[in-house]
Amino acid sequence: MRAAAVCYDAGRVQIVPLPRPARLLTGWGAALALVLVWWVMAVSGVGQKSTTFDEIAHLTAGHSYWLTGDFRLQPENGNLPQRWAALPLLLGPYRFPSLDQEAWRTFDVFAMGHHFFYDLGNDLDFMLLAGRATMAVLGGALGLLVYAWSRRLFGASGGIVSVALYAFCPALLANGPLITSDIAAALFFAAAAWAVWAVLHAVSPTSVLAAALAVAGLCLSKMSGVLIVPVALVLLGIRLADGRPLPVTLRRARQIRSRPGQLAVLAAAAALQATIVLLLVWAFYDFRYSLFGGHPAGHAPLDWEGVLPAAGSLAPAIELARRHHLLPEAYLYGFTYMTKYAATRPAFLNGQHSWIGWPWFFPYCLAVKTPLCLLGLVLAGAVGAVLGCSAPVRENLYRTAPLWVLLGVYWASAVASHLNIGHRHLLPTYPAMLVLAGGLAVWLEAGGRAARTLIALASLAYVVESVLTWPNYLAYFNQLAGGPRHAYRHLVDSSLDWGQDLPGLARWLDRHAASGTPVYLSYFGTGDPDHYRMQARRLPGYFDTWRRRDEWYPLTGGIYAVSATMLQSVYTMAPGPWAAPYEQHYQAALAALRHIADPSGDQAERERLMREFMKDEFLAFDHLRFARLAAWLRRREPDDSVGYSILVYRLTDRDVRDALYGPPAELAPDIEVAGARR
Repeated sequence: MRAAAVCYDAGRVQIVPLPRPARLLTGWGAALALVLVWWVMAVSGVGQKSTTFDEIAHLTAGHSYWLTGDFRLQPENGNLPQRWAALPLLLGPYRFPSLDQEAWRTFDVFAMGHHFFYDLGNDLDFMLLAGRATMAVLGGALGLLVYAWSRRLFGASGGIVSVALYAFCPALLANGPLITSDIAAALFFAAAAWAVWAVLHAVSPTSVLAAALAVAGLCLSKMSGVLIVPVALVLLGIRLADGRPLPVTLRRARQIRSRPGQLAVLAAAAALQATIVLLLVWAFYDFRYSLFGGHPAGHAPLDWEGVLPAAGSLAPAIELARRHHLLPEAYLYGFTYMTKYAATRPAFLNGQHSWIGWPWFFPYCLAVKTPLCLLGLVLAGAVGAVLGCSAPVRENLYRTAPLWVLLGVYWASAVASHLNIGHRHLLPTYPAMLVLAGGLAVWLEAGGRAARTLIALASLAYVVESVLTWPNYLAYFNQLAGGPRHAYRHLVDSSLDWGQDLPGLARWLDRHAASGTPVYLSYFGTGDPDHYRMQARRLPGYFDTWRRRDEWYPLTGGIYAVSATMLQSVYTMAPGPWAAPYEQHYQAALAALRHIADPSGDQAERERLMREFMKDEFLAFDHLRFARLAAWLRRREPDDSVGYSILVYRLTDRDVRDALYGPPAELAPDIEVAGARR
């Protein structure tokens, strides 16, 4: 795999031809083989998992778009990936929930999704497999794009290094096959940045159309696609500052040398691209302004008054587009909805809770959820990309400018973001990093035997670690976090626990739960434990809709299976660490229950009080009881875990009494609660 770079011409590396064996190992066939390896590992890994939190919404919404032409479900996420994932379902006999129900009228995509997945006799396993395999095709396309871009910059050796690192990247293996908008966004961010850079260096019908398609794909994949605008503006500034001629090919080829002339041509190209993007956006919404398809079931009004003020300085532009129907209503409402609910969201990081997140959240995610060997290889490759080869540093920086600009703009947005719920939001940065890793080809050629040996050993360790992680890629954490075993102390939600391990829990209970042992489950996710025939009493979870809220039972010793996100009390009615106000309300509820249970009282009155308690206070008490238990559990190690996302505790009756009635675990002993010293 030896290739020597000898010169650069218009940003393209020219390399010495490789011997035939090396060409076979670094050519498109080898790249395709590595992408197929990635596809098999990714799809087979999630094949053992239940639906992750958002998949039920994306697949249900995408199928509804095809069947009804109505876009009310999940408009804040990408229309394109939702439609793409649902394509295989059009070929099967899948029943869709009735539109004559409250969930449809009120846009409740999760209730509709639960009916679609679990209540109509549809083949859930095949639906998930088909949708995930289809989404993984986009991941495969991204792998080939990484190879092509790196090959153009660093030759065939650099290209094969980049795609090999791509094939075993845990973040891409975890999120690539999931039925969400994340892999589509990563694909089109990379494609759009490269295509825009290409237009800035050669304006032709082909380059303009390619950039327009890439940008349209990005805008239809995720609302954060608007970040391509500052990326394009920064790249335009770099291009104009460089001053080299701009080739323009229409009927004949010519070169524009003056900066004003170049700016005029590029502005015209941008206007044409914007027109194409606009047409494609309208096409994906059936060239109809209204979000609704006009079905007789009707609908609730859109909450424009509730979401528009949160758009801040963008509100006037959104209102203008809404008034003049410049974009489909579903697109405008989805974008505005996203800005509102991205402003504040419960988040967890290393024992801390916040509603607005932390500037270091995403840097920390990158540091602990990326293999250390991969971080080192990317860093070495980036140094090689800038300092290596025969070209000056300035030229190397110029050639790789779209990668640096994409990383810079995206990271600036990520650090400023208040939406700190998952490492997956960094997925669009990985392709750029992996392309830069292609700069390792410089060290493979010019670094000598020691450099090649070090790169080979780091790559081997990286591949072995990735293979050993299968199928728990979503729960991958590197050595800085102590590996996945202690991941729940660092990050939760979609960085670790996205509801994916119900099948694993069912298998664990079959093997380890003795007959008659009480099992309690607190689950974070949209899966249905009953689908996996688990005989578990339900503790509070994120979705209480599908459990019996009025089911009364005492907590006793037994097996407690608790999702990591629920253990950290991120999404409960008593969020965060156990606090004095929670203890006061909890003790008051216990006192009320003791009064109701007092056998000396009137039986009819006790029954009346119990009915009122179950109606008005039980849900809050249930959450408080679980939150107090979770605080106690956080101070001990779990006895086991399932996929690292569901923690298993074997508790005795005494353990449960200590947790629920003993001194509160996370309150200082001198804090006075409800008149009693604790």
